[in-house]
Amino acid sequence: MCALLSICVTAVCLQTPQFASGPGISVYDAVSVEESVTLHTELLTAVDSPDSALDAVSRQANAMTDEQKRNPSDSDQAVLFAEAAIAAAVRKTDAAPVIHISEQTLSALAKTALDVRDKAAKTLTDNGVAVTRKVAATATLETSDSAFTLVIHSDILNTAADKIRVRKTTAPEFSITFRPADFEEELRPDEQNPAPRTLSIAVEMTAGECEPGTSVPIPNVKLEAPNGQLSAPVTLSLNPGSNEPSTLAVCGKSGENAPCRYNPASRTLDARLDASDVYTFGKRNVYFSDLTEQDRKVRMAVEALARVNVVYGYPDHTFHPERAVTRAEFVAFVMRVLGRVNNSLKSPFADVTEENGCYHEIASAYYYGIIKGYDEEHFCGEKLISKTQIYAILGRILENEMGYWVPESPGEYLSREFTDTVDEWAQAEVALATREGLVIRQSTGCFDGQRTMDRGDVALIIYGLYQRLA
Repeated sequence: MCALLSICVTAVCLQTPQFASGPGISVYDAVSVEESVTLHTELLTAVDSPDSALDAVSRQANAMTDEQKRNPSDSDQAVLFAEAAIAAAVRKTDAAPVIHISEQTLSALAKTALDVRDKAAKTLTDNGVAVTRKVAATATLETSDSAFTLVIHSDILNTAADKIRVRKTTAPEFSITFRPADFEEELRPDEQNPAPRTLSIAVEMTAGECEPGTSVPIPNVKLEAPNGQLSAPVTLSLNPGSNEPSTLAVCGKSGENAPCRYNPASRTLDARLDASDVYTFGKRNVYFSDLTEQDRKVRMAVEALARVNVVYGYPDHTFHPERAVTRAEFVAFVMRVLGRVNNSLKSPFADVTEENGCYHEIASAYYYGIIKGYDEEHFCGEKLISKTQIYAILGRILENEMGYWVPESPGEYLSREFTDTVDEWAQAEVALATREGLVIRQSTGCFDGQRTMDRGDVALIIYGLYQRLA
């Protein structure tokens, strides 16, 4: 665990940048991290068919103002609503304690999910919503069993569905969702092992203590992965009950809080899990003594990320938002947000040993292709990271991990947004991050790509990324 704030590093550090520290003042009001749109989730309770799903999506879009339809955060919420409608409409019951997930068993369901996905996306755009990412086609399997094993077959990699959700329908409810493409490493046959493969994940729910003042039990969900670790996270969705979601965190018996966020469309607490453990939720508030006078957005971002163990402060309960961010800090931050910290991986860098507080995050980031070193043997995690490098990474994550589309003619787009020039190698990624409202602008109107960024600012933009996780 890093003693400092942790974040993720870039794959494009070829030379040590010459940092500038211009006179611009950060304009936090320009950063889009909050939504103003109201999601009419009551419409989703009536969804039981493709037609009713499309009707709900249309009514949600019509309830939005023109400004909301153009706002990056609000339009993203509309997409999230559409995805919840698709998942509710495209479903079938599987009561077996062993649930086989394959192209053969899900072919018809996946085809329907794809059709509804395309029509839902068109419904949003026809109603003026600025859709900037792929709408996920989710196929849902429902079961009343409290314990089941998912047997994922290698041919599921050919499915048309983007996501598979397995939902327990009896109280206390929960669901497990995954992207088949994420498990290609485990499932894809190769020359050495040409036979079809399977991946088994055992899931068991038990009712824990009741919420204070109620008779509603808090679920404990046991997840068992092969050898204790998955190469990519699955999403566990829990009903927060009467609790205020912003005070909750999903944690394992091991004591570590998982990356999680409240999904306002499904009204669930969604946690990204990749390790065997028993998970539940509990209340956790975090306070840093030196954030009391900081901008409200920065404080909200830092406290939310600290609650789910994405960022950390110092032993004296301070955060020091003014300190510049290093490569190692940034890597750890991003890998924790993505829920892709694999503790079984080894670092290839001579200067990143197991004594390094961010060892597992750096090893995972290298393995999953998110970073490279300064050379084959050195990562140089203590070096500061530039603003251009930070947004290049965020843009790649938005595009490759989350399905966002790069704006057309990125260079022309950026010339309208900033008075200076963004390095050509990073223009596509910076343009994407800018359009999605994640760039902290300067009062000078410049992008100032060679500047460093401080811990408070980086926490704010990573929180914006965190809000888009689905």
